[in-house]
Amino acid sequence: MKKYTFSLSKVLRVRRIEEERAAAQLAVARAAAAAAAAKEAGAAHALASRCARGGLQPAVSFLAWAETTMLAGEALSDARADVEAASEDVEDRRQEWSSAAARVSALEHLDERGREAHEIERRREETKTTDDIVTTRRRTDQGDRP
Repeated sequence: MKKYTFSLSKVLRVRRIEEERAAAQLAVARAAAAAAAAKEAGAAHALASRCARGGLQPAVSFLAWAETTMLAGEALSDARADVEAASEDVEDRRQEWSSAAARVSALEHLDERGREAHEIERRREETKTTDDIVTTRRRTDQGDRP
């Protein structure tokens, strides 16, 4: 009996490469999401450190403080939007990876079933060969007796 070969082995290899690429893209998206979260935390800290100024102060000083506080607030809003976009990107990449992994799993399952069928057929042929040998010997042994 000849050796088992999976007819879709090349397709399986391509699917595995696609799965690896999807996993790499997911890792990049997660890193980007972590960076966005760190940026958001920094912006939140910057805004929180802009405590209200007490006492009387010149109008120019107050306007400068108000402007920088407003810019810090806008930076925080932008950072939150970036975190949201990064989270959506991570989810998209996770779905792509999950889909690629499912395609690989389906092909691996087909390969496994083919290997099992091949093994069953091999055993069946071995059993048949063994039965033929035993039957031939028995006939030979019975033919030698008077």
